[in-house]
Amino acid sequence: MLKKTLLASALLLTISTSALADDKDERIAALEAQMSLILKEIEALKAENAPEKQEVPDIAMKGPTPKIQKGEFSWQPTGRIHLDAGIIDDDKKDNPNSAEFRRARLGMQGTVAKDFGYKAEIDFANETVAFKDVYVNYTGLDQTEFRIGHFKPGYSLEDMTSSNDITFIERSAATEPFSLSEQIGAGVINYGDNYHVAAGAFNDDAGRESDDDEQWSISGRLTGTPYRKEEKLVHIGGSVSYREPDQANDRFDYDSRAENRLQTTDSVSAVINDGKHALVTGLEAAVASGPFSAQGEYVRADIENRAGNDPHFYGATAQLAYTLTGENRPYSIKKGAFTGITPTRPFDPVRGEWGAFEIAARYSYLDLNDGGINGGKMETVTLGTNWYPNDYARFMFNVVIADTDRHAVTPDDDPVIFLTRSQMKF
Repeated sequence: MLKKTLLASALLLTISTSALADDKDERIAALEAQMSLILKEIEALKAENAPEKQEVPDIAMKGPTPKIQKGEFSWQPTGRIHLDAGIIDDDKKDNPNSAEFRRARLGMQGTVAKDFGYKAEIDFANETVAFKDVYVNYTGLDQTEFRIGHFKPGYSLEDMTSSNDITFIERSAATEPFSLSEQIGAGVINYGDNYHVAAGAFNDDAGRESDDDEQWSISGRLTGTPYRKEEKLVHIGGSVSYREPDQANDRFDYDSRAENRLQTTDSVSAVINDGKHALVTGLEAAVASGPFSAQGEYVRADIENRAGNDPHFYGATAQLAYTLTGENRPYSIKKGAFTGITPTRPFDPVRGEWGAFEIAARYSYLDLNDGGINGGKMETVTLGTNWYPNDYARFMFNVVIADTDRHAVTPDDDPVIFLTRSQMKF
């Protein structure tokens, strides 16, 4: 009897223990399930209340300045500093020996959306403020750019070459008087492997105001490189510009200083106060082969005025340049113009490297005497040397020998001008 009782008790204890163990496992499983639900709710709440992930802009160095890119928007600062100083060996007129900031520009460029870009550049030289390139553009078509804003009309190889990259301190006296500089307008640029074309319609400089209809113009330029291989090329081109003057004064003004800006008055000047319209045409050609380059231009202005004497003015120029250290003069078909020399061995005196050195010579002729208008004739010979310590700095020295006729602003004034420029671009 006792044995049976003990066996029954053991069996009951075993069953109870097993039941308790099963109940504990079920409660643990239930707690784990509840904990899993709570954790999922916590994660959901975290995701719901988490701040939106911010896209970090990409910053990359493009040249000497950073380019900031975020999505399709980009921004990059630009600028240039041109500090000139000089001495003038006077002839008839007393000119000052002086120094000035020829250019002091700050700007920016980039994109705002796919294929839509912008450029804005302001010049603060001589403590004034002037718009330079300020425009928006569209580049969605292959090798084509549409512009609206303030920019240069297509005209002249020298005019389309940036002031950062022209061979001499100033552009030629033969082409500069007929330039319109930057104007408000709309235009299109198209280019291929061996051609460049630019055309547009323009109003006036952004800094001018008129009491009547402002001047307007239509300009076009076509250039090509019939031969281009490695560091050799042949460039030919032409431009045409139809212009009507400001109706407030009907004035066409063509003038030039002797390829410098230190003179306080013009060397030659032709002013027409009864102009109806003018047609300015130009031819240009250039060759480059390794360190050697040569270019020339001819520009003619045919003016129709109310007096009927319809004067014709023209200018011609030719130049030679040679890089003593062997660098070639780069060319951009997108601009239809030359770009800046890049020294093969940037300035590093510790390693005995001194940058690039260039010598150049230019002859210019300008005739503003015709149709009863005696604005004067001027010939200039300019000799120059350029030192490029790196891609962004340049130091220039020019000697300009001028010869004017008896109709010049100061008759028969033949000064010799010694100029220097310290230049930085970014």
